[in-house]
Formats: sequence, structure tokens, C-alpha cells
Amino acid sequence: MNPKYKNYPVPKTSEQEVLLHLIVEGNVSIMDFGWLSGFRTRISQLQTHHGLFLERIFLNRRNKFGNVFRYAKHTLPENQKEAAIQLYNQLNKQ
Repeated sequence: MNPKYKNYPVPKTSEQEVLLHLIVEGNVSIMDFGWLSGFRTRISQLQTHHGLFLERIFLNRRNKFGNVFRYAKHTLPENQKEAAIQLYNQLNKQ
């Protein structure tokens, strides 16, 4: 078992991987999944298809050329954590 998954089953899809990161770390951003071209789609699916509520704040960062860009940090509220765990287990069984 991979220690970063903290006794959760290993994710089988990118949607599950984003959800598990939310559960374990409490927040997620595109900076965590720069390799995933559909990151924003996965966040949208968790919210619209599965009804998970995420808080969002916008942060600014500079790229290597000094240009400022803006990105969203999505946070899993504590009152949504149990629902997220149940959703993860349900998705992982499919």
C-alpha cells in the first residue's frame, strides 16, 4: 500500500486521484496536477455530477518569466469530508 494513500484503495481513474488528494491533503490545485490536462473537468465532475461542495480561493503566482498568473485552490470543508470518503469508496468499487 502506498503511504501517500493512507490506507485508502489505490485510485483507478484521474477523477478518483483528484478526490483522494482532496481527502488526504484537504485541498487541491492545478499545481498538484500539472500533468493532468483535464484537471478542471475532474473538479467540475466532483461538484456537478457528484454534488460535492468545495470552497475555492484564487491565488497568484509568477511563472519563470516573471509574469503573474492566477489559479484556483479548492478546499474540502470538514463537514464534506465524510461524504467525500463515501464517494471515493463508491467510485473505487465501480
